[in-house]
Amino acid sequence: MLDCVLLLLSFLASTGSAQPAATMSPAPVEIAISQETASQRFERLAEDYWETQMQLSPLYATFVNHPRYQDRLDDPSAAGRALDARERRRLLGGLSAIDRAALTEGERVSWDIMKLELDRSIEGDQHKFWQWNIDHMDGPQSWIPSVVEMGQPMKTAEDAEALLLRMKAMPGYFAALSSNLREGLREGRIAAKVPVEKLLSQLDGLLKTPAAETPFAMAGKRLPPELRGPYLPQILAAVETHVFAAYADYQRFLKETYLPRARAERIGLSDLPGGLEAYGYQIRIHTTLDFTPDQLHQLGLEEVKGLRAEMQAVARRMGHRGELNAFMDKVRHDPKNFFSTREEVLKNAQDLVAAAQLQLPKYFGRLPATPLLVKPIEDYKEKNDVAARYYEPADDLTRPGIYYINTYQPETRPRFSMTSLAAHEGVPGHHLQIALAIEKRDLPTFRRHGGFNAFVEGWALYSERLAAEMGLYKDDLSRVGMISDQALRACRLVVDTGIHARRWSRQQAIDYMKQNTPMSEDEIIAEVDRYTIWPGQALSYKVGQREIMALRLQSKKALGSKFDLKRFHDDVLKNGAVPLSVLRSVILK
Repeated sequence: MLDCVLLLLSFLASTGSAQPAATMSPAPVEIAISQETASQRFERLAEDYWETQMQLSPLYATFVNHPRYQDRLDDPSAAGRALDARERRRLLGGLSAIDRAALTEGERVSWDIMKLELDRSIEGDQHKFWQWNIDHMDGPQSWIPSVVEMGQPMKTAEDAEALLLRMKAMPGYFAALSSNLREGLREGRIAAKVPVEKLLSQLDGLLKTPAAETPFAMAGKRLPPELRGPYLPQILAAVETHVFAAYADYQRFLKETYLPRARAERIGLSDLPGGLEAYGYQIRIHTTLDFTPDQLHQLGLEEVKGLRAEMQAVARRMGHRGELNAFMDKVRHDPKNFFSTREEVLKNAQDLVAAAQLQLPKYFGRLPATPLLVKPIEDYKEKNDVAARYYEPADDLTRPGIYYINTYQPETRPRFSMTSLAAHEGVPGHHLQIALAIEKRDLPTFRRHGGFNAFVEGWALYSERLAAEMGLYKDDLSRVGMISDQALRACRLVVDTGIHARRWSRQQAIDYMKQNTPMSEDEIIAEVDRYTIWPGQALSYKVGQREIMALRLQSKKALGSKFDLKRFHDDVLKNGAVPLSVLRSVILK
């Protein structure tokens, strides 16, 4: 899943920046503004918008291989948030001054998307998510080392000095996180207990890692030999004095001050001050539509009912004559349905991606040139991570797309879900869609990296169904896996709204998913704890998939014999990730 990056794009407003305020706004450009066309002004603003995002989120800048800001971290402090708000309002003012009607059709789409992103990020400030932001999956404790390992440039002495400065900033960064959480304690916005416990466990593992085996050391080992000698010892020392010190202080605060007050029972947003309003905001952010929690909950119940019937039909075809829950329990506990070794999990994922790639030309007119790698999730995050995730290529395409598969405890990794996972995270899912967007150089940079969850995750979920048309599910058990994964996303509509709008307990959410998917208990627990820390994100999958499928059916009905599935797919993907309302206007124009 692309969750980490999509969440970052969705919540850029709450991260702040380490960039000094005096240097944020670009210097006045020596151009006769009155002589510029609206298109020229918008092009300049779009460049400013992207550069400001990079300044405000230097870790993401490194992730996409932006050439600057490698020496700093984001600034989550109150000062950083104030700077962030000023910059967004400045950009919004510049956008409002451009006559939208004077732009080309494509530029008007970009104008609308930029306005939506700025409006939504400004609106998000009032909900104060920073006051309870505990993330045991993609929080800064793992995001920072992941970025350093994947993206930190390490070719010159300047690069090495930049890494040392970034590491030196870590104690201040985590101190600011602790300050934000203290503010939340005072105002009654407090995280749930289990994610805090899982974060403490992750920090414990990070602190037990030898300095020479950390991602920071791995980055230092990428230096040229003549620089490795003088700089690697400094990097190892900085791990001890800055990185581990930051982790240890954060861990101490969480354990001694925060954990005793964390919420053990009522874990949803609705139990926090202004929580229901905050959840409504999250729904709009992640679905790009104006659903109510009740509408989504009911939609989920209907989807689950239909998928149970579909799974029951496959179970009967496989010879099962009893209740569906008995079938799911059997699938869940049969050792033959799981792996034996980590290597077996990884090899299976690689083979499935290779098989899917052979079928792509039959279903798409345009394919990405950027390669896709399949790798295991890093050992310092695998224990509490999801089954799989995808990391996008660098903006300059120097780094390929990466499909990460979780090989932790292979005996808990179901074979029957591997084909749908490969379709979702790899091709025709995330990699095909995202790599094509990044390769589309006629789009503004901020559009190439668009993070609209309903589109991105909706396409990936649509791809799981498309994989059936492509002949990728070779037996009924793999079809069970696909239907199970579809049911998981339908359950998310029920469980996410249950937790955050209906005051469901953690156990209530776990029990519901046990009743409606054959996932292992470990996977179900990881899913529920994910919904707790990322309210609303899990809603995007089914909402987006349903919209793409509806547009396909409408297009086929309108075009009749002239409908071309390859053309439809190319049209859906040609503009990068967009809000669902924009996608509808593009497809049905």
